[in-house]
Amino acid sequence: MQDPVSVIVVFLLLWWWFFLMALPIGVRVPDHTEEGHAASAPRRPHLWKKAAGATVAALLGTLLVDYVIGADLFSFREAIRNW
Repeated sequence: MQDPVSVIVVFLLLWWWFFLMALPIGVRVPDHTEEGHAASAPRRPHLWKKAAGATVAALLGTLLVDYVIGADLFSFREAIRNW
């Protein structure tokens, strides 16, 4: 396991990335909008489902990143030395 602060930063960055990618999925615009509502506002955005999906994806991504770094499959230090 890497430094806990690094793991948290990787998780948060991946979470936001996955959440923002999930936002447009399944968005439906209502046929008739009420007065005062934006015509482009989604009918049911399902934000809880998207946040839960982003959490699971970010957790799996963080575990993958931690494994790649911990197993030394790709060494950034070695790449910098050879540069």
